[in-house]
Parts: sequence; C-alpha cells; structure tokens
Amino acid sequence: MIPKILCALAISFLALSCEKEMSENPINNPSEPINSNELIIPSDFKFKTSKEINLKIKIISQNTPEKCAIKVYDYYPSAGGNLLYTSFAKNNLSVNIQVPSFAKRLYLVKQEPNGSQTMAIADLEGNSIDYDFGVRKRDSYKTNTSTSPDCAVGCDATYNNHTGNITIYGNNPANTICITGSYSGAITIYKSGVVLRICGNANASNINLTNGSKLVLTDGASLTVNNLNSSSDITVYNSTLTINNNFSPGGKVINSGTLIAKESLNIDGAGELINNGILNISKNLNSNSKFTNNNIMTIGQSLTVNGSYGLNNCSISINENLTLNSPLTNYGLMDVKNNLTINYGGITTLFNGAMISAKNAVISRSITGSGSTSLVKISNNTTLNWGGSLNGNLEYCDANGIENSYGTVNAPAVFSCNVYIPSTSCNSIGNGIPTIVDSDNDGIADDIDVFPNDSERAGESFYPGSNQFGTLAFEDLWPCKGDYDFNDLVVDFRYRLVTNAQNNIKDIEIDYSVRAIGGSYRNGFGFQFDFAPSAVESVSGNELLINTITNNSNGTEGSQSKAVVIAFEDAFEILNNAGTQTVNTMPNDASVLADTNTLKIILVSTISELPISSFNPFIFIDQDRGKEVHLSGKEPTDLINVNNFNTFEDDSNPSSGRCYVTEGNLPWAIEIANSFQYPIEKEDIVGAYNLFVPWAQSGGSVSQDWYLDLSGYRNNAKVY
Repeated sequence: MIPKILCALAISFLALSCEKEMSENPINNPSEPINSNELIIPSDFKFKTSKEINLKIKIISQNTPEKCAIKVYDYYPSAGGNLLYTSFAKNNLSVNIQVPSFAKRLYLVKQEPNGSQTMAIADLEGNSIDYDFGVRKRDSYKTNTSTSPDCAVGCDATYNNHTGNITIYGNNPANTICITGSYSGAITIYKSGVVLRICGNANASNINLTNGSKLVLTDGASLTVNNLNSSSDITVYNSTLTINNNFSPGGKVINSGTLIAKESLNIDGAGELINNGILNISKNLNSNSKFTNNNIMTIGQSLTVNGSYGLNNCSISINENLTLNSPLTNYGLMDVKNNLTINYGGITTLFNGAMISAKNAVISRSITGSGSTSLVKISNNTTLNWGGSLNGNLEYCDANGIENSYGTVNAPAVFSCNVYIPSTSCNSIGNGIPTIVDSDNDGIADDIDVFPNDSERAGESFYPGSNQFGTLAFEDLWPCKGDYDFNDLVVDFRYRLVTNAQNNIKDIEIDYSVRAIGGSYRNGFGFQFDFAPSAVESVSGNELLINTITNNSNGTEGSQSKAVVIAFEDAFEILNNAGTQTVNTMPNDASVLADTNTLKIILVSTISELPISSFNPFIFIDQDRGKEVHLSGKEPTDLINVNNFNTFEDDSNPSSGRCYVTEGNLPWAIEIANSFQYPIEKEDIVGAYNLFVPWAQSGGSVSQDWYLDLSGYRNNAKVY
C-alpha cells in the first residue's frame, strides 16, 4: 500500500493528476470542524439522505372485478404533492418505498375502479406505516409544503414558560423572538421585520404585530389569542391557531395546520389567505382581496367574494350563502346550504369535474365549464337573469327545472344531471353512476390506468418524486480526497418505474440533467443495476458521442456480469463550457443552461422487486474506464481497476462491502433527495452548509434536512 501521507504531497505538488487544493477557511469556532478533514464520522454511516420504509395498507375495495389503485404522495395531491408510488390491489398491500430521511408522514390515496377516491394522512412510526382504509383514524391535515423551523436554532431571544406581557421596541437587538413551553400574556412588537416564532402552547389576550413583523407557528405548537392584529405575514405549520374575535389580516396568511376563527374573517387591502390545511370559520368569510383554498374550509355562515379573486382547489362548505361579486375559479366542491348569488362581477369558472351545490341560485353573470364536464346542482329554485349565461363543458342540474330563465345557455352547456363526478377527499358529494371501462383487459380500469391501451403497463412510481429531482454530486480526484466542494460533476436525476397490473416493473426511466462540471476532467456517468444484462430488452436516450464505451446489442455495457448502462462518456459533451475552465461553479463566470435527457431501459420480462436503494450511479474519471467513483458502500463494476483501491486516501475493502471511503469514512459522492445547491469552486461543503457537520457526525440522526433552503441552514455566498 502507498502511504496515505503521499496523497497530501501529491495534491500540494499537483502530482499524479491530483490538481485541486483544499480551500482555506478562517477559523470561526475552534471547537467545531472548519473543514471536512476534521470531521469524526461513524464507521457505518453511508451519507444517505433517504431511507427505506415499509408501507402496509388494508384495502376494502368496491365489489368489482377490477383492482383499485393505491397512490402515495409526499403532500396533498391537490396542492402539488409529488407522486412517489403506485400499486394495484384488491385486498392488503405491503411494500417498501424510498423517502427522504426527514419525512414524518405520507399522503395515501385509494382510487376505486369507478374513479372515486379517498385520501388519508398516515404518520410514520419509526420506519413503517400501517394504515387501514376501512377505519378512519383521524381527520388531520396538519402539515406544510416546506419544512417547519423550530426554536432550537435561529432565536435571538427565547421566552420559556413565561407569564407576562412582551413588548419589543425598535432598539431591541432581537430579530427572531421564540416562545417555548407555556405562555400567557400579551405581545406587542414595534420593531420592523421581527419574526415571532411560537414553538410551545401560548394563550394571549392580544398580539399586535406592526412594521412588517411576522408570526410563525411551528410544528406541534398552539396559539389561542383573543385579538390578533397583523400588518404582515402569518404562517401556520403543523400547528393550531385559534382566534376568538374577528380577524382582519393585513398580510399573507398561510395555514397548513388548523386555523379556527370563532368570529368572522375579513381579508382586506393587501391581505391574502392561502389555506393548505383545515380552516374553520364560525361566522362569515368576507374576501375583499384574494383567497386560495387547497384543502378543507368550512364557513358557519356566509362567504362573500368582493376582491381580486377566489380560488378553490379542494372543498369549501358554506352553511348559509355564497355571494360572488368578483371572479371565482373552482377545481373542487363548493357546497352551499342555502343561496348562491352570482352578481355582475362574479365571473365563475369550473374546471375538470368541479361542482357547485346549492339550494337556490340567482345568476346574473357567466358560469363556464372548462376541461372535463363540471356540474352546478340546485335542489330548489333557479333564476337565470339577463346577463347570466351557462357556457362550455357544463351541466346545470335543477331538480325542479329552471323557474325563471332570461339569460342564455351556450352549447355545449346543457340542462342535465347525468355527468359522473366521483366522490373524493375534496368532493364528498359526487354525482352520477360510473361506467367502468378496461380497454386493454389488464384488470385495471381506464380511469386509474396510466396506460389504458397497453396491457403490459398500468402504473408508475417515482423517486424522489414525480415533480422533483434529486442530485448526485461527485469528487473526481479519487483515490485522492480533493477539495470536498462536491461540484466536480453535479447531476440532477429522477427515477420513474413503470409497472404492470401485477405491480411488476417493466420499464426504468431516468431523467438526468448535468448541472455543473467543477474541473477539467472529461468524466463519464452511468448506472449499475442488480440484474443481468440479458434481462434488458433495449436501452435508449444515452449520449455516447466519442465511442469509448463498448456496448452489447441491447444497449448495456459489454464485459459486465450486472447490467450497466452508461448515460454519457464525457460531461463536456453534455454541458459545454462558455470559454471557462469549469462550468457553473464560479459565481462570476457565465452560467450554462442545463438540458434534461431521459434514459429508458425496457426489460425483457418484468421484475417483481427493484428497490431504489439498489440503484448504483457512478462516474468514471477522465475517460479512464477503470477509474470509477461510486456512492459510499456501493460496489464497483467489473471494469474497475482494483489497483486504485487502498492507494493515497482511499480506505476501501471491497470484500467486506467497504467501498469509496477514506480512513475517516468520508465519501467521494453523495446523493441528495432533493435538487441540491452545491458549493462554489473550492468551498468545502462544511463551510457552505451549516448543519452538515452535526448531520454527518451524528451518522444522520440529526439535521436530516440540512440541505434544504431554510433560514440559517447554509452560507449563500458559498453555494452556487
């Protein structure tokens, strides 16, 4: 073995092609590591940012021969959640899926063959979920599209188990005020731009936020307040906010937990309401600005829309009247127990099977259906006034007929009650009787079949998510350690697994995008899979432009016992530089727009199990096919030059499963379960990401979301 000290000398003298140097960072805190060389890493840590969980689901399906679909999301589907997994079943289901390590809950949707669906939220218990769709465990919609902050970091002043008033004046140095434990009193903030962060259980007589001060309720917190006066933003994460008196916000209110307004809620001026969770208003909602409902809203009395617009993406239940004086767009259900009144400014648009249900209707402006047919359903009387019209793909259903009709009905709009709209978690009413069609006779109804005319394919699953990319970031000086900026090759990726009606995998699709090249090496990139090359029917979408790779006739690489697919041979052929040595790593250099390519691997026969954790991405360095870099613990391909192991700073022992780590257990590659803002050139990842050190040194048990773009998480001057 070559002594490891020689690698340091090699780097210093630019010998043996190890061309980079460690960046020099000032010592800010001598007790904390200032670069990766000082990290103390558990020997079994693989630097993974995701985990495999077991999902067990009990299904009670409708009495049809077709299977139902179970879909797993990372957030509410109606609010843009990522699809993670799809399976088809009649009874029970048990599968393993890959999720980010910090995931706390998943969103489960059961789709019946007739298109009706039920959504449930299931909390992770350890690394498993056991959910019974036959038993309604809870009605909880408490989460947020972004990760909640806490009061462990970022607090300038903390009040723990405090009783008494809190007043923050302009000369107070604190910018973030944290409330932990229990609290009672009144809070007034005069200082500009202060964040009031509630992490405990607070009861306040009054809270007055002026000069752009913000209120944040973190996961698990609760706040009950008599009077809440705010000129700026209010964010409710997985928490509960109860307001006892009338509430008129002056800024943006984002509720992703439970918001209870025991009187009326008035959205005026610059105010805006975005509801992602549960919103209960005991009296009236008066919108003189704009509101968006992405989940469940109940209004004890009436809703009046006067402002810019109203947007409903899920369910609004109104116990009395709905009056529209301004535009309304509806993608879900608006259930009005009494009167629907559409005045001159109330242009109303329904999309893709949306519904409005009411007792009586007076219509003086247009109602238009767009996309698939939507429905307005009236149980008593309708008056269609002059200026009122029904348009587009719309059915208007009045049980007693149109009593007073002075307006117009423009085809294809029609008076009818026949359209089938399935009941869903956003529409508890639904309408009509479904017709179940299975065009390809695979046992999966067309309404829930992603490939209704292809009997070999039916479903799809994704990692990290259907609308989200992950990142693979490599150091390319192996077996020398390098500068640890993880930008020598940066590739975003998204896996899609196409399955048949039996949930077996037929196709593997990999979307990838080369985002950065932090050096001069002309590196190649590919994947190794845990099945034989003969299992592959064909490969398409790879960019092999310089003929250094020898492939089999099916597109897999030759001389390999496992299937290896090379995406490209030279990153510079995929992401061309703009006259600079590196690409997209120096902030002052011109940036280059990355393209997205898709590798498609069609299998000869389906595979029943193929864990995402078994995927083995790697690079080969500077056209040297025997010089590969894999993720920590991942085995090399058959073409590796084993003579590079245990030279310089590599401390691998492939026979025992220890691969591509230093003596201190540092890797040469990391996989991030999100699109990652990598460090700029020669900035050690330790200095770029403030929580990387506790995450790495704890073996991944703390700060599992260290790579997200959250306050205090990273040094923005050191990331690209």
